[in-house]
Amino acid sequence: MKKCLLVCSLFMVLLLAACSSEKAESSDTDYPERAIEIIVPFAPGGSTDIGGRILEKYLPKYLDNAQFVIVNKPGGSGTIALSDLYASKPDGYTLALTTHRALALQPLYGKTKYKHDSFTPLAKVFGNQQILVVKADAPWQTFDEWLAYVKEHPNEFTFGVSGGIGGGSHLPMAELELQAGITVKPVPFEGTPPAITAILGGHVQGAILQPSDAKALIESGELRAIFNAGGVPVPYFPDIPLLKDQGFDIVYDSNTSLMAPPDLPENIKVKLQEAIKKTMEDPEVIAEFEKASLQVQYGTSEQVQEELDAENEKAAVILKELNLID
Repeated sequence: MKKCLLVCSLFMVLLLAACSSEKAESSDTDYPERAIEIIVPFAPGGSTDIGGRILEKYLPKYLDNAQFVIVNKPGGSGTIALSDLYASKPDGYTLALTTHRALALQPLYGKTKYKHDSFTPLAKVFGNQQILVVKADAPWQTFDEWLAYVKEHPNEFTFGVSGGIGGGSHLPMAELELQAGITVKPVPFEGTPPAITAILGGHVQGAILQPSDAKALIESGELRAIFNAGGVPVPYFPDIPLLKDQGFDIVYDSNTSLMAPPDLPENIKVKLQEAIKKTMEDPEVIAEFEKASLQVQYGTSEQVQEELDAENEKAAVILKELNLID
């Protein structure tokens, strides 16, 4: 009798294990079975948010007609959103579309549970430069005029930074301060749209932002670009002077990638990567990004991590020089 009970018990254990394995396999095979959330660490209306909504529209075409939902979680220079991603279940239903600078910088301050290499990179989707803009009626017509002014008026020029002091949009100007011997005042904002509103309202004199965010206002004559901190000219504003061409060793581009939580199952990772690649090769998608003045720059997961490593290493050096970290 005891032998019979033991055999029956073993049979039930094996049966349950088989069912569990079959269920897990079915779950992987059937992915996705519900809506996939894409967290954006910045306020609505900025370039990251706009890019995310293009992906939200077209990714379902290449991922079994899946539903994607954009969720904006601004604040903490991206740490609120990325902390949520880090803590989420690695099942493919929570992703984040983030700039490399937001992910690479904040762990250096030692206040995040995650590091710059804690996540699962899926793909880079677009890139951008960073520019300084001022109101069109500002007294500075050129970079040289602006530089002369800030040298003669230390700590008087105010400029908006999206993401906070020590964040990615602050560092280009912070490094320029060190190299040019100037002192200016950064003013933090939770996103680019409120920073632009502050410029137009006269609350700050300028802002560091991505050119796509200012394109319409520059073309309408409401804003003027003073310099480009990126590595290459802005395609649609090639005349904005590059800092590196003005004698400064400063290059800060703004790349944006889709990331997943740590330990994402390989089969789900591959499925997402294939869908993203096909999406970014779609002529309609490329046209949508161009219309939004965003520069499609597809990159593999390996390329994403290489760029994050390089940006993290570079930021560590400049933040130490600024005495923002030990």
